[in-house]
Amino acid sequence: MHRVTQREEDYGGAQRKGFFLCAPLCSSVKLCVPILFLLLSACASVRPVVKIGLVAPFEGRNRAIGYDAVYAARLAVREVNAAGGIPGSDGRGGYRVALVALDDRGDAELATQTAAALVVDADVVAVVGHYLPETTAAATNVYANAGLPLLPAGAPPFGASNPAALPPAFIAAYEGVTPFDETPGPYAGPTYDAFALLWLALAQAEETGGGITRATVQEALRGLEYEGMTGTVFQP
Repeated sequence: MHRVTQREEDYGGAQRKGFFLCAPLCSSVKLCVPILFLLLSACASVRPVVKIGLVAPFEGRNRAIGYDAVYAARLAVREVNAAGGIPGSDGRGGYRVALVALDDRGDAELATQTAAALVVDADVVAVVGHYLPETTAAATNVYANAGLPLLPAGAPPFGASNPAALPPAFIAAYEGVTPFDETPGPYAGPTYDAFALLWLALAQAEETGGGITRATVQEALRGLEYEGMTGTVFQP
């Protein structure tokens, strides 16, 4: 099982930054009192984080699918965080979103292992994957038994689409998050639309469900539709 390294989407870096932010900066009690107050205020304002899993083949003969997907997912996460994250209810600050991308190599057995790894992370509230019929089928029951919502990418309404039909603005933004200005392939649009649907579900879960959990996100996805770049998307 391989984790695709993220940058600003990587929660581990945020945790380390938060640790050093809250560390003592002086030895004088008089100086430390006002500084400590500022530090505590800063620590209290750190936004909560929710994680979205992405599972795809990043190695092997289907690796092009995985990289097509991960760049679209990275773009979606970057944009929602830049816009303030998922809005909080009752005047609370928004949630920051972290992407957890795992490689199942297009292998059914490894797909069940990656699904199990996401299930044990309580901060993961939804998953987009696995792009191939055999890997999606292998992992579906793992998610269902844990109550972890899955958007089955690679199958309708998240099946392959014509990248030439994507809006020019999306193509430019997509190229901007790739290391070598790669152009989007057939799974870029569907992946981006899947994440856009999740942003709606997370916002609805927070507003009407009392908070963002696996259960409230699953409830929010029921009957929810989003008119995306590739058509109307929903959780099948």
